[in-house]
Amino acid sequence: TTVFFVNFGDKEAAASLKHIKSLRAAGISCELYPETAKMKKQMSYANAKAVPFVAIVGENEMNEGKVTLKNMETGEQSLLTPDEMINIIKK
Repeated sequence: TTVFFVNFGDKEAAASLKHIKSLRAAGISCELYPETAKMKKQMSYANAKAVPFVAIVGENEMNEGKVTLKNMETGEQSLLTPDEMINIIKK
């Protein structure tokens, strides 16, 4: 399972990299979009790669130390702590 992290900018990318480190430590492969681009472009990229989960770390998520995880199959989104995210992905 690969988790794709959306890139909103430098601050958000730095926060995403912290989460990526925890997920990788738990054996989950992750990818951060290499540049800041429109959300639509990044989501199309994730769809093209058939990634099951997209992680969003924006201002609200950074303030709470959480991640919005979107299930690409169901379209369901949840605001989660890194541990909650690992549990869902590993199911």
